[in-house]
Amino acid sequence: MSRRGFVGLVLLTAPAAVLAACTASPSPAPTTSSPTGGGGTTGAPSAPGPRPEVVRSFGPNGTHWPAHTPWLGDENVAVTEVDCDWEAISEAIAAVTPEQAAAGVHIKIRPGTLPGGGSSSGSAGVLADIGSADWAQNVLVSPLEGRGSVTIDDEARLVGVHGVTFARLDGVVILMTNCTRSAWAHSKMTYGFRMAASYGETTRECGAYEIVMADAKADIVDPFGYASGEGSLITDCVWEGCYGAPVFRPSGADDHVDSLQMYGTGSYRGLTLRDTAVFGSLNCALQLGGVADDDPYKGSSPFATLDHTLLTSQATAIQVRYPTPDGADTPKMAQAINGIGEPQHLYANDSLIFGSMHRSSWAVVSNCKVSSEGALENNAIQDGKWTYDADMADWGAEEFDELAPIPTDEYLASVWT
Repeated sequence: MSRRGFVGLVLLTAPAAVLAACTASPSPAPTTSSPTGGGGTTGAPSAPGPRPEVVRSFGPNGTHWPAHTPWLGDENVAVTEVDCDWEAISEAIAAVTPEQAAAGVHIKIRPGTLPGGGSSSGSAGVLADIGSADWAQNVLVSPLEGRGSVTIDDEARLVGVHGVTFARLDGVVILMTNCTRSAWAHSKMTYGFRMAASYGETTRECGAYEIVMADAKADIVDPFGYASGEGSLITDCVWEGCYGAPVFRPSGADDHVDSLQMYGTGSYRGLTLRDTAVFGSLNCALQLGGVADDDPYKGSSPFATLDHTLLTSQATAIQVRYPTPDGADTPKMAQAINGIGEPQHLYANDSLIFGSMHRSSWAVVSNCKVSSEGALENNAIQDGKWTYDADMADWGAEEFDELAPIPTDEYLASVWT
């Protein structure tokens, strides 16, 4: 587990009084390396028009959007303009009635920069205890003048925000804690995005739609997280159309770095990765963790599902797209998935896995190709099979560019219109 994983786990299980005094351990300043150049691009305000039909992909293409949220270009909703200020945004959300939410509400933020405040489990929420998971539709919050006109300048945490979708709001790191039925969409994050349940609560239906971390880094922090603190449950959440670049461990460090880690002392399950591409960090792309024998939710739902998703080891990431940054370790193994999750409660369909998998037992696997022949022996299936494709080991940049386009700022501006 990385230092972030350890610190986050401790904080998630700490009493509320202790949390107020806790801060995350500092980490070395990351160095970044992008597969291509390109500066920031500000998008135009969304043109009116119908919600696009979903086009299956490995990563963002502008069509993945929460079904319970009005589309950005929907003209048949009530619009409220607010200053670029968290208090103003909070007041606007708090003023929404169930009837208004059902008819559609779009809160548009005037240009500016929103402060962060930290994304550890001890950080105060920039927004807290607002909204409703019972609203017929989510309230939409986005920049008035399009992506890039409003940014978040530091890591930020939301706590207990329900029934709200934030879109086209780029940030550093976002942690959504106890944010049932909320979502974040069509946004680029510098260092990561995380969902968590804490303080003994249950979090359901939290969503990440086309969340992108495009640049590789040398760092000790897992960029994506799915976590639960003691006595809490996080379940039935989705990452759809997302993209994650690898994190390389700095030379001399001994941290265990995953791209997306499931973890915690509480119950975590029900994670779906759909139309998503995750390139492996030092240890793996997806860390499944495991289930305690006394977990009260053991066997209650699918533990994890790969639905048309691409996962790679770090070795593959280096081979096809991301050169090792200066001063970073090179991987000693080529692992795409680590952890056992919950045996016979893992599902996969229409997915590609480049690299090995830790020994695990799957319920149903359909139309999935693997580059590691070891999957046929080490990753048992109750129904279906893995298809071993030896040619996948020879794939290069050209094949990956066609399958999962590099989400440069220019590319994102072209699809997030």
